[in-house]
Amino acid sequence: MLQWTVKACVPCLLIVGCGPALDDTSYRPKVMAEFEVGHVEQAEALCQQALSREPSDPFALYYMGRIATARQEWEDAIYHYQCCLDADPRYADARERLLEAERAAGVAGPMLRFIPLPPARPHTHQTPPKRGS
Repeated sequence: MLQWTVKACVPCLLIVGCGPALDDTSYRPKVMAEFEVGHVEQAEALCQQALSREPSDPFALYYMGRIATARQEWEDAIYHYQCCLDADPRYADARERLLEAERAAGVAGPMLRFIPLPPARPHTHQTPPKRGS
């Protein structure tokens, strides 16, 4: 009887989702769609939610860089592209956009290198400090 109980519980554990969580990438198409139609605030909110779950999510960091680029906030763009590349050095689009943001930032652009800080508390994404702060 004990063996039957154990065997019956194993499928139950699989159904209710015990075990490691799967990587949630379902937000990505929504971010891309919102960004492409100019809903930058909505795309940013989705990225921030993703970064609160996974602070080193390369996709969310890349789109935070795209959002900063759209706003011409070059230091923020550089920061997010660098963080994206720190999380995934193979992210070719981030590397290209980083170079563009560095050029747009002017003479100091290529010299900027942000060192990502550990989150102040778990699951909190930090933005770079503003100049003069």
